[in-house]
Amino acid sequence: MLWWGNSKDHKPEKAQEKDAPQQNSSFVPDKLPEREKLPKSLQKIVNTADTDSRFFDDIREGYAPPSTDSNVRYAAYATRFRTIILAAHRYVAYTSDIGESFRPVAHWKVVRAAYGISWLYIAGDVSYEGYKAYWHNQRTRDPQLQLTARQEMATGLPAQGIPDAKPGVVAPLEDWRTVMVQRGVFQSLASMGLPAFTIHSVVRYSGTAMKGVKNVRIRTWAPIGLGLAVVPFLPRLFDKPVEQAVEWTFHKAFETFGGKHPR
Repeated sequence: MLWWGNSKDHKPEKAQEKDAPQQNSSFVPDKLPEREKLPKSLQKIVNTADTDSRFFDDIREGYAPPSTDSNVRYAAYATRFRTIILAAHRYVAYTSDIGESFRPVAHWKVVRAAYGISWLYIAGDVSYEGYKAYWHNQRTRDPQLQLTARQEMATGLPAQGIPDAKPGVVAPLEDWRTVMVQRGVFQSLASMGLPAFTIHSVVRYSGTAMKGVKNVRIRTWAPIGLGLAVVPFLPRLFDKPVEQAVEWTFHKAFETFGGKHPR
């Protein structure tokens, strides 16, 4: 019994001794393991991280291209979208003038709709200016008045009032009702009256001058094209002169009737 028991005990030890040399022969301490491909999901993460960090590594090492030659350049134009939108909305007022240009070929309802859009723009602009002036007046009369976030954005005034400030007096020219009337006069002249007269005259007189043209398409569409070509120049043509004229008229009128700014 003892001899059989000894033989059973020594067999596993021999097997372990045989496996050990095989493991030792496959492992070399100074040799790196063979390269294997990463899973696709993990490789995607690694590639993204390399792309994101490469630009900043190049900047640190001094090898990055100029920012004007990279996509970073377009970030500078992001701040221009607001300027573009604010500038473009001014041309909505001239929708009636576009309709006026198409009067020779357009249905009368189209022309009226164009005028309606222009008047809606003017009503919105006058209301907005009056809204801003109203809260400016309220802050002048009550310096401690707290404004909401929307009022702060519209007026440009700080939301927090001035605790120790004394109530002021609103000049007649700065009263919100005066501001609305003055804005309405300006818009009626600069956005409706003078542009409509200008476009109508261009279309009418150019059409008269082209009566002798044999080509029907040129005779019909050339005056329309000339009328449309004038529209981009209307703000530069009328805004500043009309604004100065209306402002001067209101100042003189209030001076005459005792409406000078209090000193």
